[in-house]
Amino acid sequence: MNMAMRNNFAKAYSNTAVESAVSEASPHKLVELLYDGALKNLNLGKIFIQQKNYEKKAEHLNKALSIIAALQAGIDLEKGKDAAENFANLYRYCYEQTFKASSKNDASLIDEVIELIKPIAEAWKAMPDNIKRVSKEQLDRIGTI
Repeated sequence: MNMAMRNNFAKAYSNTAVESAVSEASPHKLVELLYDGALKNLNLGKIFIQQKNYEKKAEHLNKALSIIAALQAGIDLEKGKDAAENFANLYRYCYEQTFKASSKNDASLIDEVIELIKPIAEAWKAMPDNIKRVSKEQLDRIGTI
């Protein structure tokens, strides 16, 4: 098997594994995956800025921007009230700083975004298991009580 075929198989396996994880994930796990993806891509973007590999930097910071936008889009401002508004503002700031970091090739701005997102991701992972297993339907029922 040549290297190109091996890479294609590895990529297909990776895509299938991610699709399976997402399709089987609880709402809590989906958000956890988003946080993990954002942090991974921010860190990679920072490395590629330092290496002056601007094509790879753009690839990973664009992924991070998409993930941050998805986190912000998932906020229900009506149900979440002040906390939701605070998260929306935080994600907006993180998006703006990541965009600025990408356009200016400024790794220090990425560090700032990582330092904002990392504790939230850690707190999210530390939630009790009974909360982690709640389904979307259960969350929707809670919202109507």
